[in-house]
Amino acid sequence: METRVQLRKHVISIAISITGILLLTWIIAADGWLAELYFHRWYEFISTLLRNIFGRVPFSIGDVIYSVWVVIGIIFLLRTLWVLIRGRWKELLAMALKGVSSLLWLYFIFLLFWGGHYHRTTMVAHLGFKTKDYTTADLYLLTDTLVKLVNRDRAVMDTKPLGKEEMFKMAAKGYNNLAKSAPTLVYRHTSVKSSMFNKYLNYLGVTGYLNPFTNEAQVNTTVPAFQQPFVTCHEIAHQLGFAPEEDANFVGYLAASRMEDGRFRYAANFDMLLYSIRRLGRRNSYLARVLWDKTAPGVREDVRKLIKFYEQYEGPVDDYSAVLYDQYLKANRQKHGIRSYSEVIGWLMAYYRI
Repeated sequence: METRVQLRKHVISIAISITGILLLTWIIAADGWLAELYFHRWYEFISTLLRNIFGRVPFSIGDVIYSVWVVIGIIFLLRTLWVLIRGRWKELLAMALKGVSSLLWLYFIFLLFWGGHYHRTTMVAHLGFKTKDYTTADLYLLTDTLVKLVNRDRAVMDTKPLGKEEMFKMAAKGYNNLAKSAPTLVYRHTSVKSSMFNKYLNYLGVTGYLNPFTNEAQVNTTVPAFQQPFVTCHEIAHQLGFAPEEDANFVGYLAASRMEDGRFRYAANFDMLLYSIRRLGRRNSYLARVLWDKTAPGVREDVRKLIKFYEQYEGPVDDYSAVLYDQYLKANRQKHGIRSYSEVIGWLMAYYRI
């Protein structure tokens, strides 16, 4: 009798969560006044509140929550296996429904707190930029521009590297300076932290991530120092609601490339150069080589350092995580999957008016 009650309770919970997911997705995708209420009232409120609360804590609350969930998940799987071995089929069904219900409610909260931004039209267009098809000649001009910019700022990377807290505060300040010309990019209550899982993230090839449940931006502070300032700006862009990776890349670039500190400018232009020259190389390897030879020796040395750093962590875990993340992005309306990061090139063309 008790199991039957549990089954009914879980079925009702599943039905309510699915209804909530469908309704919220429809509201956001409809792009009407309710969607505007979600993006410009609700999200601004909840994201600012979460950053105000968790930003005061010196460590990542989101990472602690993830750790607890992993432990709960392992215990749940072990219990499920035990019930399966004992052949208690009704209890097994109840546990399966409970698991499905929990996952659906997590997805609903994900959508409510942040994930809904995957379902809206690109926010970058609201900043006044439009993409267009570009030629190999356009790509050459963009790459050449980025080569000049990284060469200009490379010398500053030989100075003392930024401390973590200093870097996080400078990134927040950079956004608020940018907000003077783009008010939607104002950033209140800094909540950027070093991840508790830095070493493990290297095996996954992850440099940073946003926790959508706590709105904490996590930065992998074990990656080379010349990457970290841009990673920080990229994750703050996610906090501001720029969910698609190419959008977060571009907004992060706007913030970092306009900073007074050359270490931020170098990090932003270095990252964009890698995307641009790689794509140019696919179209015309000769032109890519010509521009690569124009980079300063320090820039080429940084690329070698980057390759050497990630070679330490290469393995099947990296391959599997890339496949999973690719599918996650595609499931969230990013049709190019993991290649979405490099789609920032179109926005850069618009920015530099190439």
